Amino acid sequence: MFNHFIQTFIDAQTAAWRHYRAITATEKRLFGEGQDPAVRVPTTAQVVDELRRTYETLATRIIWKAREQFACGGKRPLVDRAAIFKAAGFDVERSLALGEVPDFDLLWTMLEAQLGNIGAPAGER
Repeated sequence: MFNHFIQTFIDAQTAAWRHYRAITATEKRLFGEGQDPAVRVPTTAQVVDELRRTYETLATRIIWKAREQFACGGKRPLVDRAAIFKAAGFDVERSLALGEVPDFDLLWTMLEAQLGNIGAPAGER
């Protein structure tokens, strides 16, 4: 579910980059090479920065969702972000360096495993 969401974002980001590239080519044909183009294609660094921010924000939102979903008596459980990331093999910087996408669904699964039995009656854990 979360992996599909992020893949849809990546597909949109890629399509937008292609469209920007086509528009800049049209601008060059219309006006020639200028020093101050109206449209700029995002650099690789800008694309990676956007991915980094999106990955980190989505991971945070997934953790918040898990804390809300598995709250007991109105108290949201604490999550050790570093420990849950390690358990899920979730590393944004490594993923970016390898050109891979972190597994957000596995992150959720690990959160469910850690938090899912909080508040369960004895014998159901």
